[in-house]
Amino acid sequence: MPRGFDTCLAEGVALFNAGRFFEAHEAWEEVWLHEHGHRRLLLQGLILVAAGWLKRDAGNAQGAWTLFSRALARLESLPPACEGVDVSGLRPQVVGWREGGPCARPLLARLLPDPAGEP
Repeated sequence: MPRGFDTCLAEGVALFNAGRFFEAHEAWEEVWLHEHGHRRLLLQGLILVAAGWLKRDAGNAQGAWTLFSRALARLESLPPACEGVDVSGLRPQVVGWREGGPCARPLLARLLPDPAGEP
C-alpha cells in the first residue's frame, strides 16, 4: 500500500535537514505523481531543491543554479505556508543557494500546528 502525502512530506523534510538529499528526493517523489494543485507544485519544488543540492555538493554550480531556478518557478505560485511548509521562508533561501552563497547546512522549515488551535 502506498504511503500518504503527509508521511512522505515529513520524511523528506527530515532527510533533507539531515543532509540526505537523494533520500529526501526519493521520499517526495514517491507521492508527487499522485498529487494535484498546490501539493504537486510543492513536491516538485522540494524535489528540485534536493536535486539542486546534489549538484551543488558535486561541484556542478551551473546544474545547481538551473535546478534551484526551476524550484523557484514552482514555489513562487504557492501560498506563504503550504501543507505545513514555510514557503515564504524557503524562497529566499533557495535564491541564496542558487547564487552559491555560503551555507553551513541547508534546512527546510516545516510549520507546526499552533497548539492552541489558532492560525
